[in-house]
Order: sequence, then C-alpha cells, then structure tokens
Amino acid sequence: MYKRIIGLVLLDNSIFCRTRNFVADYHYINKFIDTRYFDEMVFIDVSGDQAIPNKLIFGRAIEEVTEHSQLPITIGGGIRHIDDIELFRTFGADRYVINQTDPESDLLISESVRKYGRSSVVSTINHWGPFIATRDCITEIKLVDRIKEIGINCGSDILLNSIERDGTLRGLDLAVIDDLAEISESSFILSGGLGNIDHLRAALERENVVGVCTSNVYHLTTNTISNWRTTLASGDLMVRAI
Repeated sequence: MYKRIIGLVLLDNSIFCRTRNFVADYHYINKFIDTRYFDEMVFIDVSGDQAIPNKLIFGRAIEEVTEHSQLPITIGGGIRHIDDIELFRTFGADRYVINQTDPESDLLISESVRKYGRSSVVSTINHWGPFIATRDCITEIKLVDRIKEIGINCGSDILLNSIERDGTLRGLDLAVIDDLAEISESSFILSGGLGNIDHLRAALERENVVGVCTSNVYHLTTNTISNWRTTLASGDLMVRAI
C-alpha cells in the first residue's frame, strides 16, 4: 500500500491561512494551491464558527480549489453532529475529520462509523509533545492513554496534530509515534512540523504511519512535493510517483 503525502488546507472564517501553534498567522488566496502533487487534500475549518452561513462559504471555498481535481477530499472542523457530516457530503467530501481529542466525541465517532463506514471517518487528536492539548491549554492526559481509551472506536486513520510543532518546520513528532507503535495497531497520519524531505522520509518509514500532512504554503504552491516524491519513489519507500 502506498504511503500518502497529503495537502492540508486550513481556513479561518473561510479565508485560507497558515497557522503557527494552530493559530492563524498568515492569509493567502486559493490560486496559490496546486493539488497536482498530493494523494489527498484535507480541508479544516479552524474558525470555530458553527453558523450555517460560515459552513456554506467554507464549502464554496473548497469547491473552488477542487473544481478540476480528482483527488480524494477530506473535510473537517466543527463536526459536532451527523447533520454536519451530511452538509459536508454536499461539498464533495470523501471522508470526514472528527476531533476525538475529548472523550465527549466518542459517541459521535461510533455513530458516524456505523452510518458511513469506518473508511469514511478520520479521527484527529491534538497534542503537545506526549500530552493531549487544545489551542488554549496543555492537559495532564497522556496521548498514549487517550489512544488506549479509544481502542478500536476510531476512524480508519488517526490524524495526530502536533500543536507544538505546527508551523515551525522543525520536524514531525516521531517520539510520540514510536511510543504509540508499542500500544496500538491503529494507522496514523502525522501533521505539524514538516519542513524537509528528511522529515518526510523519517515519518513514512514508520510502519504505523500511513500518511504525512503539510500545510506549509511553500509546499502547497511549488513543485517541492513532486521533487520529494520522485526522490522517495526512487528509493525503497512506497510512494506514488507523479
């Protein structure tokens, strides 16, 4: 099975943005996004605005980016009820990202898996180093304990979002993925800190890592990912060549 290189696009009140520690710090426009070099595109609304008008504008922004793309589309941000998923389905979503950082979301996960199938659901968990985190605080709950608590009640993949490394380009948090390899058979996608091809290679070499996200504007707007992909494919990593 091919490992996936995933474009992660964040929108703050439907404005495309770069984030640092998951707080928007730079805005750009959609013409700078080139979907050709990715295996999948993930769109996340980071605004926290639950109003239907905002969600509709969010959907239109996604449609503008993906109008001529055949890539799988994963959409998340603010999914609190099945109705939110139903709305995202109208935007062309193939999969849905549900934040499972808090145990309160576990029931929604089980309902979503039952209705749409596990392959349509991606769980995401925010962390700061080895601890569960939000944009506002770092908790005393360890990520490994939360993964144990979830067990098999999760999506087909678990997207681990490192708030600590987000926007820093200093490398993905491989220590946590190595710890998780000892206690979970889940498939993980890593996000937060990807800066160069060595970071990407080191992550994709992990057996329990099925994909890596990048939201860096430079990676989304140039052929950097294409060059990395060619280099990795010429070695022994199973990545799709362009």
